[in-house]
This record gives sequence, structure tokens and C-alpha cells, in this order.
Amino acid sequence: MNTGTIILSVVFIIICALPFILSTRNSRKRKNDMLKALKALAEIKQASITKHEAGSDFVIGLDEPKNMVFFFKKNKEKTIKASLDLSDYKECRTLKFGKNLNSKSKSHAIDTLKLEFIPKDKTVTESQFEFYNEDINIQLSGELQIINTWQPLIQQRIAALN
Repeated sequence: MNTGTIILSVVFIIICALPFILSTRNSRKRKNDMLKALKALAEIKQASITKHEAGSDFVIGLDEPKNMVFFFKKNKEKTIKASLDLSDYKECRTLKFGKNLNSKSKSHAIDTLKLEFIPKDKTVTESQFEFYNEDINIQLSGELQIINTWQPLIQQRIAALN
């Protein structure tokens, strides 16, 4: 091969790879920024994040010694910061809202995916962490797996406190 062909090939490979590299870097930076915001929220409550997981536009964390759960979500429309003391709640459950895609098959599309916290005190309203909303996010990107991991973890902690 001659030098011109090699240089042209290298430039072409760089041009093709650059969007993927930039996308990955931006995603990592956004998740780190959200984690910093979550840790700052925990510090306000004199807590620390011992376990966390990040999604496309949210991060959820847990302070295991204090049994507190923290949630931070940031998208173009709004920023949500929430913290809950699990000793005030009797149940954590997953809420999935969707629609059937086809009457013959049992497949359905998820419109909204939330964690709902049911308080012990009936005068207090339920709290919800919205992991996914079809109106804001284009498609699911790991939210279902994250909610399926965190719901039993949180429910187990709530059950241990009661």
C-alpha cells in the first residue's frame, strides 16, 4: 500500500469512530454529574451513598446504614431530587403502565415505569420515582432492569424495618 491510501484509511476510521467516542464520553460525564448531585443531596440529609445505579437520565442511591433512598433525575424539562426514609414506608412496588400492541399477541409497550412507595401513615400521599416516561424518553435503555433490581432490594429493607 502506498502512504496516501494508509493516511486516507486512518482519517476515514477516525471520522467513523468519532461520534461513538464522543457519545460515550458525554454519557459518562452526564452520569458522573448526576452521581455528584445525588451525593450532594445525601450530604444535606447527613447521609452517604453506599450503593447506586445510573440510568440514561436518572440515578438512584441507597444509604444502607440509615435506610434512606435517594433519587435524582434530570432531563430537558425538569430536575427531580427526592429522598425517602424507608422507616416511614410499608411497601415499595413497581408501577408499569402501557398498552397492548396487538390483540392477538400478548406483547405490550411500556409508557411509564415508576417505583411507588406506600407510607405507613395513611394521611401521607404515596411517593413515586419515575424511571421512564415515553413522552420524555424515546426508548427504554436499561430502566426495566434497574427497577427490577431496586424494587426487591428496597422492599427487603422496608420489610426488615417493620
